[in-house]
Amino acid sequence: MKELFFRLFKGHSTEDILAFWALLRRGDFRSIFLEPTENTFTQLVRYGITGSTSFAVDYLLLYSMEKTGAYYLVAAALAFILGSMCNFVMTKYFAFKAVDPSVRPGAELMVFCAIVAGGLGLTVLFLFLFTTHLGMPLMAAKFVSSLLVFIWNFAGRKFLLYPGGQQIRSI
Repeated sequence: MKELFFRLFKGHSTEDILAFWALLRRGDFRSIFLEPTENTFTQLVRYGITGSTSFAVDYLLLYSMEKTGAYYLVAAALAFILGSMCNFVMTKYFAFKAVDPSVRPGAELMVFCAIVAGGLGLTVLFLFLFTTHLGMPLMAAKFVSSLLVFIWNFAGRKFLLYPGGQQIRSI
């Protein structure tokens, strides 16, 4: 996990964070939130917003389905998939703002689905381990598993789906 974190910010950490804070100090929210960028820190902030919104959809759907008596792993899978659909749109048009016209939408969707499948597998595994073996309540287990899967999702999108060099650099 530590290695993944350092790979995410390799060659970017200080420069990207300083550039982000400079924009924030100037109040340049347009550049922070609306302009395409390859600044890893800005992408992480945007993906945090994207992930939080998708998590809210996922969490509330799981909570609702659990209250109706649905089996928790099936409910978790369905909620995760619907949250991921929300995440796809927000990731593409907000967090990473991919502008490479040579990437076919079908190929982009296939890579996204592969990342989602990995995240779904991790979510179900973590929920099973946390609830069955550690005795955590379902919604607490969902919260912890979502934090862990957030790292997988960001890294997958950053390195596989929107790896850079295909975007406009604004920061």
